[in-house]
Amino acid sequence: MIIEPLLNKECLTNNEIEQVQKQKQEYFLLASYLRTKGLKLYSYNSINNEIKEIIVNSSNTITLKPINRQLIAVDEDLEKCTVDPRLIYFEALHYNSAVKRVTNYKLGVIKDLCNLRPFNPDGINFYS
Repeated sequence: MIIEPLLNKECLTNNEIEQVQKQKQEYFLLASYLRTKGLKLYSYNSINNEIKEIIVNSSNTITLKPINRQLIAVDEDLEKCTVDPRLIYFEALHYNSAVKRVTNYKLGVIKDLCNLRPFNPDGINFYS
């Protein structure tokens, strides 16, 4: 149980109220993306011009769901990470390749820095 002190709005300044509101914000990825094996996830902050590696949390639990009278193991939370909508996320092999990718993006060689593929629940259809 977390006990938080009661704060009166009259005794706080505007900066303190803004700081408390920023601490309450949580950012969630509202979409699913396919990741490439062996590549790390990086974020690029265009305001501060900094690149950071993102830590991806992987789960160790599996949910058993009955489908057609069989129990099938489904891992719903395979990999999750918390994201900030102000940053650009992309995959790279290591830090040096991430720096090279950002440099190419700035020079206009690459049109889009994000190279994550959106998840398609229907799979790939070659004969459509």
